[in-house]
Amino acid sequence: RLRWGRFVCLMGLAIVLVSWAPVAQGQSPETNQNEPVTLTLDQAVEFALSHYPAIKAVLAQAAASHSSVDLARTTYLPRTDLVWQANRATRNNVFGLYFPQPVPLPISGPVLGTNNGTSVWGTATGFLFSWEPFDLGLRKAQVGTARAQEAQANTAIEVTRQDVAVAAADGFLTLLASQQAVRVAQASVDRARVLANTIDVLVKNELRPGADASRARAELAMAETQLIQARQGEQISRVTLAQLLGIA
Repeated sequence: RLRWGRFVCLMGLAIVLVSWAPVAQGQSPETNQNEPVTLTLDQAVEFALSHYPAIKAVLAQAAASHSSVDLARTTYLPRTDLVWQANRATRNNVFGLYFPQPVPLPISGPVLGTNNGTSVWGTATGFLFSWEPFDLGLRKAQVGTARAQEAQANTAIEVTRQDVAVAAADGFLTLLASQQAVRVAQASVDRARVLANTIDVLVKNELRPGADASRARAELAMAETQLIQARQGEQISRVTLAQLLGIA
């Protein structure tokens, strides 16, 4: 059995290099219908690199890291704050009403001896220009950190692409080997069935003992069991490859 397994794997690899092989059956990306999808090994790898969710996730992380670098660079630029507000409030114990903001300083008027419930209008306008030419390397360190995170995200892209490509190629070859195993198991069933039928005829004509017929039927049942297991392995390999390719 081990020899047969090695032979099947070698034959599968050879077939990949010289021919087309059906590798998945599911939803076609072009027609959006349930149609068989036929791919070569190179096409399966390229399709997985284009549709596997992990690739899209690391690409999004890389884009976010690049934006973080641009955001860190903006700290070198000057900053301007503009504030304008208008309000109407009671002229109570303390004059002046300011909303929380960093531009104009809050100023209070004179303290009244008694409370006054009348209301008055109040306005405030502020303009603040600020720039820090020296920061002892703080902003440079922040930019460097953002660049390091961007480099890490780019490296993660290559690592993920390699992992997906290897997984897709492995799934492709595994499915191809499973298909070859099904063909071998089917041939074994056909051989065992012919042998069982032949022995049955000989037993009926009293040319062979009945034990030979029982043994032939047992070998046929074993071959059919191996065929079922091979087909089950093929379906599992097909589903695994379809998940790697992003096909329903």
